[in-house]
Amino acid sequence: MDAGESTTARPHGPGAAGKLAADLAELVQAIFTALPPSKPWQRRLLQQLAEADRLVQVLRLTVAMDRAPAEVAEAAGQLAAVLRAADRYVAVGRADLGTKAAVRLATDLAQRIVIALSGDGPAKP
Repeated sequence: MDAGESTTARPHGPGAAGKLAADLAELVQAIFTALPPSKPWQRRLLQQLAEADRLVQVLRLTVAMDRAPAEVAEAAGQLAAVLRAADRYVAVGRADLGTKAAVRLATDLAQRIVIALSGDGPAKP
């Protein structure tokens, strides 16, 4: 392994997942704050983001309480599923490019949490 590979390795485990979850929580809150509820698609996305925010908190508590790996994986999977649904929703809708990019980033962070908790490489979608 050369020096370039070691700097691009993804960390695994609850510590890495906790950092990613904190980043994800901040991103979801930023999108939630910036998005006005004036149009139907915005209200729907806000509902999905509220659910994602709730699931981030569940995941963080599950990790903090040192629950069984199956429970942590279930919490991470639910979070990733909600954000994938939100991503699909904005991808085909009328959302602006900034909103689409932010939701895509949130979805990618959720997937990275799943990978960090699995500890054995990329997770299947």
